[in-house]
Amino acid sequence: MKQWVMGLTAIALLAAAGTVSAVADEEKKDKKVEEGPAPKVEKDEAVVTPASWPCPPAYHAAPAYHHGCAPAPAVSYSYQCVTQYQTRARTVCEYVPVTTTVDVEEVTCVPVKKTVPVKETTWVEKKTPKKGTRTVWKNFEKKDKVKVGEYRWVEKTVDQTYCEVVPVQKKGTSKYTEYVPTKRVEKAHYIECVPQDRKEVRHYEYCEAFTRKEERTAACTVNTAVQVTRYAAQLVCPPNPCPPSPCGPAMPAPQPQVVCVPYTTTECVPQTVVQKYTVDVVDYRRVKQPYEVTIREYKQVKKSVDVEVCEYKPVEKTQDYTYTEYTQKMVTKKVPVKSCELVWIDKDVTVVECRPVQENYDYEECTLVPNEVTKQVEVTEYTYQRRTVKRPSTSWQMQTRTICETVPVQVLVPVPTPCPAPAPAFYSAPSHHHHGGAVVPGPTCY
Repeated sequence: MKQWVMGLTAIALLAAAGTVSAVADEEKKDKKVEEGPAPKVEKDEAVVTPASWPCPPAYHAAPAYHHGCAPAPAVSYSYQCVTQYQTRARTVCEYVPVTTTVDVEEVTCVPVKKTVPVKETTWVEKKTPKKGTRTVWKNFEKKDKVKVGEYRWVEKTVDQTYCEVVPVQKKGTSKYTEYVPTKRVEKAHYIECVPQDRKEVRHYEYCEAFTRKEERTAACTVNTAVQVTRYAAQLVCPPNPCPPSPCGPAMPAPQPQVVCVPYTTTECVPQTVVQKYTVDVVDYRRVKQPYEVTIREYKQVKKSVDVEVCEYKPVEKTQDYTYTEYTQKMVTKKVPVKSCELVWIDKDVTVVECRPVQENYDYEECTLVPNEVTKQVEVTEYTYQRRTVKRPSTSWQMQTRTICETVPVQVLVPVPTPCPAPAPAFYSAPSHHHHGGAVVPGPTCY
C-alpha cells in the first residue's frame, strides 16, 4: 500500500511539472518576455533524489511464475529550482500638479470725497435768579437742673478671711552613698623615641672656572710692495736723415713725435691674508666635592613606669537633717478698705437744644438751551468695484501610469534521473488453491 501511495505522488508531481513548463512556454510566446541573464542553479536546490521516492512499481501477471529477468529500469525525474527573470507590468498611482487658469472676482475699494451740509447743535447754559424758603436746624442754649452721678472714695472696715501658710520644723534621717578615694600603684608602658646620630658622606657639585688656550683664525688685509710697469708719454725729436745739400734747396726739419716710454715703479697692493692667533678662553667644569652630614635618627624603646592610680569606692552612710514643712491655716481679720461708690447730685447744667427755623434764600437756576448751526463738512465715502480677473491655479490630480520591471521567478525544471537496474528475481509458481491471478510487486529502486 505504501508503494502505491508513493507511486501516485510521483506521477502527480510529473504531471504538475509538465503543466507548469507548458504554461510558461505559452506565456513566453504570447507576451514575448524579455529574459534577463542566463538562469543559474541555486545552491539550495530542491532535488528529489531516487532515494526519496521509488520508481513506478512493475507488476507481473499470474502465469509468469517461471524463471525470468526483471524489466528494464524506469526513468525518474528530479526537480531543480531555477531563477528566471520575467517582465511584469505594474500600475502606479501618483499625484501630478496641474496648472489651469481660473476666473477670480476681484473687489476694489475706491474712496470718493464730497461736501455735505451737517447740522451742529450746541447746548448753552442759561442762569435764572430765583428766591426760595428752606428749613435750617439751629442750636439754642438753656439752663436746666440735672442729676449727675459722681464716684467718690469711701472708707469701710471689712472682715477678710484668707489662707495663711505656717512653717513647722521637723527632723529626718537620709541615707547617701559617698565615694572614698583609694590609691594603688600599677605599671604603665610607654614608647620612648631615643635619638641616635650617624655620619654620612655626601657629594655636591659646583662649577669651577679655568683658563684654556684656543686657536682662532682671522682674515686681514695686508699691503704688499709690487714692481709695476707703467707707460709715460714723451716728446721725441727724430734726427735728420739727410744732411743739408749745399747745391740744392734746404730739406725741411723733422717734426717731434709723442712716444710711450715704459718705466718700472713700486706700488702697494692690498691682499687678504688668513692669520692664526691664540686666545685665552674662560671655561667652567663641574667638580664633585665630598662633605660629611650628621643624620639624627630616632628609635622606639619600650619602657615601663610605676603610676599611682586613684580609684573611688562607694560607701553607704546615714545623715540626720532638719527640714521645714509648711501647713495652710484659714485666718479672719478686720481690714480697712477704700471703695469707690457712685453718688447722684443735682447740678445746674447748660443744655444745647437743636430746633428747626424757616429762612429765605436766593439761588440761581441753570438750564441748557439748544443752539443749532449748519456747517459744510467734507465726507469720504468708499465704493466697491467688482471685476473678473484670470489667475493661474495649481491643483494636484491623481494619475495612473504603467511601468515594466524585471522580477526574479523561481521555476521548477524536471531533470531525468535513470534508476539503477534491479537484481534478477525469481518467483515461485502461484498456488492453485487461490481463485484468480495473484499480483506480485516488481522491484523497487532505492
